[in-house]
Amino acid sequence: MVACAFLKDPESPMHLRHFCTILGLALFTTATTANAAVHRVFPGESIQAAIDAASPGDSILVEPGTYQEPGNALYGLHITTDNLRLVGKVRKKLGEAGKVRILHTGTQQTGIYAAPPDPGCDYDDRDGSCPSELQGFYVRGFTVEGFPKNGIQTRWVDGFKFIRNESVNNLNNGIYPTLSANGLVQKNISYGSLDTAMWVAGSSHVRVIDNELFDSVIGFEITVSNDVEFKQNEVYNNTVGIGLFHPNGAGNPPLPVMADWVITHNDVYDNNRDNDAPPGSFQKDLPKGVGILMLGVSDHVVSKNRVDDNGFVGIGLLGWCTATLGTNNSCDKKPPITPSTADNNEISRNRLSNNGGSPPGGPLDFLAADLTFFDVPLDGSSGNCFKKNRGGKAGLTTFSSDPSGELPTDGC
Repeated sequence: MVACAFLKDPESPMHLRHFCTILGLALFTTATTANAAVHRVFPGESIQAAIDAASPGDSILVEPGTYQEPGNALYGLHITTDNLRLVGKVRKKLGEAGKVRILHTGTQQTGIYAAPPDPGCDYDDRDGSCPSELQGFYVRGFTVEGFPKNGIQTRWVDGFKFIRNESVNNLNNGIYPTLSANGLVQKNISYGSLDTAMWVAGSSHVRVIDNELFDSVIGFEITVSNDVEFKQNEVYNNTVGIGLFHPNGAGNPPLPVMADWVITHNDVYDNNRDNDAPPGSFQKDLPKGVGILMLGVSDHVVSKNRVDDNGFVGIGLLGWCTATLGTNNSCDKKPPITPSTADNNEISRNRLSNNGGSPPGGPLDFLAADLTFFDVPLDGSSGNCFKKNRGGKAGLTTFSSDPSGELPTDGC
């Protein structure tokens, strides 16, 4: 690195200083990997003990079995070490017996939780006071079951990967990267949550690919995030398949930029599950039978998805105050913390069939359709683009509150 020392001078060319930074990171990573250890855990042993003994860059390799950690008060497993790899050695041919299962015990709230070790960094700290970031976290091959809050969660983690995990009946949220950045969530299964099977909240630069999300109030949700790609996922048998919601529907403060959510090449079907969210929650106000629901969000793309057999609405775009009018979350009771309009969204090239055929029964049943745009002067949304969407054999059904009766194209 001596050869790069002159590049630390602020007068050096920017691209050369950037190269020096990348080179330093590469050398650090190589050194860390070379010195990394593998800690093996067998049934009857403590995974948490191995985590606590690990150094940055180490791997924890866990054999199939059922594990509980009665020594942990809040979490099934608690990760506070940088660049830790947590790997379950799944043996598929053994079925359930071949899984690495983390079960709730005692007062534990969340199954696997990765965050910095500092005060203010716990799962329920809401004021954003965590003073640091955890650098890197990898979890693969774990089945996390029966926690009253969340299944697998990060907070304040830069660089994370959730690969081939399973969240089962974790009652708040299943797989839940929050206040984190630069992540990949791939080939996971999540179901049985009273809020969301998978939720990206307050996070940036996250890729969510090829997951299976079902049997929850919301299959997949994004709030107060930037640059999130959700593609090639299967989302079914939820109350709402995919929810893209205004910051008023989130538990995290807004980010300076909350744009570029790309929902593409997903299969979203049969989201007609009864809503059993806790009374008084925002989720409890959601109607069943919706494939993709966009409420008061702007600058996003929903394209090339297959959306079928959702009883109320296939894809719906609404202003936030329009959507919450008359509910516990209405704008007169809870004023919007950011503009309530749904602006500059593209809904294009989706294939929709048999949506809107069995609305839930109520004053909003007139919204039932494959594609729905509903916005009253209370919001005044603009710049949206519905284009090149296709229907099934019965054609494409639409509803629009625009005076013309047509779906908006002013943003095309």
